[in-house]
Amino acid sequence: MERSMLNVRLKDRKRLTEIRHITKVANVSNKIRRLKWRWIGHTLRSKKTKWTYDTTVWYPRDGKRSRGRPVKRWDDDLPKEWRSASLGRVRWHKMEEAYVRGQPD
Repeated sequence: MERSMLNVRLKDRKRLTEIRHITKVANVSNKIRRLKWRWIGHTLRSKKTKWTYDTTVWYPRDGKRSRGRPVKRWDDDLPKEWRSASLGRVRWHKMEEAYVRGQPD
């Protein structure tokens, strides 16, 4: 879509990063990952008695998941050590940048 906005064809060999720099369109998947990260940080730093915290860290112990590839859950992206890192702002922001870029710690 961004290529068609600028009338750039694939054979022009322009990188998507160059096109996004010109159009000033943000990468939607990065934006979603950043918002998800900020929400989980906000939730983990909140009071432990809040409903949002309980639903975030809750792990169902009864019942089975269906056969085949398991459905991805909200908490599958968030390892347990991130819960302790949510208290340190500097470390948390570094982990946010790595998460948005899709890189491991």
